[in-house]
Amino acid sequence: MEVFAFTRDARYREAAVEAIAYERSLFVPQAGNWLDIRELKGMDRADLQKQRFMVAWCHGAVGVGLGRLRSLEHFDDAEARREIRTALQTTLERGFGLNHSLCHGDLGNLDLFLQAGRMLDDPALIRQTYDIAASVLDSINKHGWLCGIPMGVETPGLMTGLAGIGYGLLRLAEPERVPPVLTLGPPPAGR
Repeated sequence: MEVFAFTRDARYREAAVEAIAYERSLFVPQAGNWLDIRELKGMDRADLQKQRFMVAWCHGAVGVGLGRLRSLEHFDDAEARREIRTALQTTLERGFGLNHSLCHGDLGNLDLFLQAGRMLDDPALIRQTYDIAASVLDSINKHGWLCGIPMGVETPGLMTGLAGIGYGLLRLAEPERVPPVLTLGPPPAGR
């Protein structure tokens, strides 16, 4: 949608609409989430016991929610608004407490709440963002930095490591100055 807005080439809008339709085909209402198809080979999509779901930027509710938020300016329909609400609810219920990373951890998931609160001009959602952030900070104080890689190993990386945890905390502190890296948001104007 962003490329379409910049170029006005209808092919990009058409491709984006097709991508959204494909994502929508992966939604499983019983799970309130979008199917993680990385290991779907040979699996019957109706077999809910074998289906995998993530609540993360990289797969599932958070990534879809962030994508719909960024698309609202160009593709705003009732279904997109419902998907954003579903992504927020699923993330609230199952998206916190695993680790602190941007990719599939608390600070990446929290950016969905921050962006939704700001883009939808929802003060209650912004308050909720900072309430959740307080619990993340409490977790950091109790357990130290929890990177998004196996066995609790600290790593310096952006998406799964310490750099991303720091970036996420900076973004919470100064969202008008620190752009949203998870949606490739532009730097603030005049900076």
